[in-house]
Amino acid sequence: MTNKNVGLILEGGGMRGAYTSGVLAAFMDSNIKFPYVIGVSAGASNGANFVAEQRERNKKVFVEHVKDKEFSGFRHWIKDRSYFNMNYLYDSLPNKVVPFDYETFKKSKTIFKACATSCKTGKPVYFGKNDFDPLEYMEVVLRASSSLPIISTPVEINGELYYDGGISDSIPINKSIEDGNQYNVVVLTRNKEYRKEPQKINFAIKKLSKKYPKIVEAIKTRHIRYNSSLDKIQELEKKGEVFVFRPVKKFAVDRLERDISKLDALYMQGYNETMAKIDDLGKWLENI
Repeated sequence: MTNKNVGLILEGGGMRGAYTSGVLAAFMDSNIKFPYVIGVSAGASNGANFVAEQRERNKKVFVEHVKDKEFSGFRHWIKDRSYFNMNYLYDSLPNKVVPFDYETFKKSKTIFKACATSCKTGKPVYFGKNDFDPLEYMEVVLRASSSLPIISTPVEINGELYYDGGISDSIPINKSIEDGNQYNVVVLTRNKEYRKEPQKINFAIKKLSKKYPKIVEAIKTRHIRYNSSLDKIQELEKKGEVFVFRPVKKFAVDRLERDISKLDALYMQGYNETMAKIDDLGKWLENI
């Protein structure tokens, strides 16, 4: 079932993306597709696999292969200035370990966009899959969308440097609406009561400001944009223009989580909580 003029918005959150992986698996099992998908950071990686119709790949990446020594760890930060081994995540994994279906991704009629943050302006930039070779999109665009300051280095796209999209637009509801989607399904990776607090500006961030002042400005104001997006989603949900999936139960997974049992539990939580609401989603889609 493909739904016209309905956007699917996927928040990031590092390893909390295991929840989104479970949600998308439930969508696939229920044959629910969307003509427009936009993701940020881990949400973009999840979304790419969804568009490529690879049901099992998200779980393999966000749960099963987290145990690999090459996946993450401070030894990678010491070697390459990145806690997550980005060469492994966006080259070895998709090209060798857990092959990404580039052909299906390329041929898909779904509009897919990934958000990254410009180091020059501190503003979000949305990269469409059809504007790049699919291999470049995986190795460069998706990598940029997930490259957090301090624990990663920026990524060059078309001569400009970019960091993680969550810095500037964690939940791109406004972009989806701007692109013509009055109705949206939103997948969040925080519990309903969550609101983001101002970022503590530590020594590392202060040091970053010398090279990327606009990025640091965006970090300082991120909580304002994030909470504003949540307020808008809540308002649109009341109007019946947004259908939200978010963790219902409390969970103990952070952005850098490496405990596979916790990640698997969060994946299953995403799957089960989505299946519990799948009939309601179906009715909502029929009535909009």
